Amino acid sequence: MKNVKRTLMLLAIAAVAFSGASSQAAFINGQNWADSVVSYTSQIQNYGGTLMDSTTEFWVLGQSDVDLNGNMYAWDTGEPDYVAGWRSVAANQEIIVGFNTALEDIAGDDLVIRLYGGPNAQASVSVSEDNSSWTSIGTITGESGQIPGTPGYLYDAAFDFSGLFSGDAYYVKVHRDVAGPQTGMFFDSFASVPEPATMLILGLGAAFVRRRK
Repeated sequence: MKNVKRTLMLLAIAAVAFSGASSQAAFINGQNWADSVVSYTSQIQNYGGTLMDSTTEFWVLGQSDVDLNGNMYAWDTGEPDYVAGWRSVAANQEIIVGFNTALEDIAGDDLVIRLYGGPNAQASVSVSEDNSSWTSIGTITGESGQIPGTPGYLYDAAFDFSGLFSGDAYYVKVHRDVAGPQTGMFFDSFASVPEPATMLILGLGAAFVRRRK
């Protein structure tokens, strides 16, 4: 029993150390979050219409921060407009984010993008190792009465690299496919999908800390 407790304690310490030491690289709680905005087109903006610039790139970096109460709805009173994307006009918009630590092809999904959009919205998602050669990994499509497709309601679009991309993905690009009424789409965050082993370690660590208290 002592050995089990010792193992749990070491796992807890490792989890806390891993989370804290990696936070500067936006690797937090087992997820690798986007570190930089590499480029974006001229009409990338938040929902309120403020155009993105160097002072507002944080809108899509690091952990998701638009849904303060955790109900997956972005427009509750007092919640910040920390998203970036496009309204109904302005075709061919796109945004590219970068990761200091590459996204890799693991078992299951590898990338998750939190967003909301209109029922006619559609965007293509690609990844790259060098910001030059791109591989398509899927699309995000809105649907009337569904999520995504109901404005303000957040959706986690997940993508599996398996069979599509086997390199190290340092860059993620989202490109607008359609323009017109109700085609707006806004992004809150870009991240890896945490591996089950990492989540187990973090869960055991949290349980151990609670018991120690």
